[in-house]
Amino acid sequence: MASANTSSSKSARAGKSFWTRGRAVLTLIVVGLLAALGLSSCNSSEVTNKTNPPANSAPLNPPSRTVPPSTAVVSLPQDLRDKSLKTLDGEALKLSDYKDKVLIVNIWATWCGPCKLEMPDLVKISGEYKSRGVVVLGLATTYNEHDDPVHVKDYVRSQKVPYKIIWDDGTLAQPLVQLVQGRGVIPQSFVISRDGRIVKHFTGYSQLSTPQLMREAVEEALNDKSKA
Repeated sequence: MASANTSSSKSARAGKSFWTRGRAVLTLIVVGLLAALGLSSCNSSEVTNKTNPPANSAPLNPPSRTVPPSTAVVSLPQDLRDKSLKTLDGEALKLSDYKDKVLIVNIWATWCGPCKLEMPDLVKISGEYKSRGVVVLGLATTYNEHDDPVHVKDYVRSQKVPYKIIWDDGTLAQPLVQLVQGRGVIPQSFVISRDGRIVKHFTGYSQLSTPQLMREAVEEALNDKSKA
C-alpha cells in the first residue's frame, strides 16, 4: 500500500512539474508574439505617486500597444532648444547645438525590454546616417534609473552605444512628451528637423515596423529644404 501511495505522489509531482514548465514555455511564446506584433512599451517611472506627482514629471498612463507614429508637426519652443543639458559624461549640450542636423531623441531606460530591443536599431541608424547629418541622442532620466548614472554608463558601455546619452531630470523629457500630448510610457522617440520641428513621434517599439518607419521619417526630414 505504501508503495502505491509513493508512486501516486511521484506521478502527481511529475505532472505538476510538466504543467509548470508548459506554462513557462507558453508565457515566453506569448511575450515573443506580443513583441513581434508591436505590443511593446513599458510604464515609465516618471510618476511614482499619482496623487502628488514630482515637479519634473510627465503624466503616466498605462500602455496598451505600440502606437502608430504621430504625423502632426510640432515646433519646439526656442527656450526648450536652448535648455542647458548634461550627458552621462558630464558634457554640456543644448538641442540648438544641432540646429543644422536632423535629430532623433530617444527616451529609454535600462530595465525596459522594448527599449533594449530598439537600441541596436538606433545604433544602426546612427551609423548609417551620421555622414548625412543625422544625430541620435539617447535620453535617460534620473527618475527612471533611480538616480544611478553609473549603472546607466555601465549598460551603455556593454552595448557599445556610440551616441551621446543625455542624463535628464525631466528638463527635456517632460516638455517633449507634453508637446506631443504623449503618454508616460517608454520607449518614445522624436525625429526633429533642422529647424526644430518634431516631424515624427514614436511611442513604443515594434520589430516589424518601427525601424523602417523611423528611416522613412529621417529621410523625410533630410529632404526637407526648410533649413538645409
